[in-house]
Amino acid sequence: MRLTVRAPGREIDIELAQNTQAALKTAEGVALRLIAALPADEEEPGETPFGFSLSTDTERAPDED
Repeated sequence: MRLTVRAPGREIDIELAQNTQAALKTAEGVALRLIAALPADEEEPGETPFGFSLSTDTERAPDED
């Protein structure tokens, strides 16, 4: 599992070997504490970037004739 937390000028990326709600909650707390501890960079005024990603480990089955 992967957790990414972004704030203006800061980004924390955490990879977890566990896939449990407790692990996610712990990683979220760590990420938020790290984001708060990092100094914020001054961003230039302009558009705020937006994006998303999607990945899967499932492969598509071949088409049947």
